Amino acid sequence: MSSRDHVLGNIRTRLGRGAEDPAHADARLREHPAGPLPARAVGAPDELRARFVEMARAASGEVEMLADVGELAPLVARLCAGHGVAAHATVSPDTRLDAPDWAAAGLEVERRAGRPEDRVCVSHALCGVAETGTLVLASGPDSPVTLNFLPELHVVALGAGQVLGSYEEAWQVVRAHGALPRTVNWITGPSRSADIEQTLQLGAHGPVRLVIALI
Repeated sequence: MSSRDHVLGNIRTRLGRGAEDPAHADARLREHPAGPLPARAVGAPDELRARFVEMARAASGEVEMLADVGELAPLVARLCAGHGVAAHATVSPDTRLDAPDWAAAGLEVERRAGRPEDRVCVSHALCGVAETGTLVLASGPDSPVTLNFLPELHVVALGAGQVLGSYEEAWQVVRAHGALPRTVNWITGPSRSADIEQTLQLGAHGPVRLVIALI
């Protein structure tokens, strides 16, 4: 039994409830009528991709359009040079990031979770949401959460076919992905804060740059 199951089990016991059948919750999620969606969450695939790019850039994110995943390694190499850091990147152990020839691009890479000293990290998103230009990353052995928060420059690969219109659709993808992950991170642009004198500062609690590689 996981810690989550243990905690929820204790809550049900205190409330006088028995163990709940997950099939009931699954059925409700499938059968419950969908709520209204904002206009910008609706459209043909090409329209949604264009809107995703527009919204991501409006949130201070950078978007690079790639023909295939093989172009990812040269992109990361150029970003390292432009950002003024060594040609070194920490790359998620996600199998979708096995294809790029990192060495041929002159990059030294480590496939692991992020560490405080990392300057550049590369992840792969589960999907993107057009209505706000948001990336959705589900945690797991192949998608360490630390990659999302520790580097100065975070590069996130996203399949063009994984751009959805709404948050509701994104949650459907998360549930279809398998057992619910421990963490689902919704990332809209680089980290920011205006806590001090209402002056916007990027990189306040995480990466100062977010680059989306739309493949």
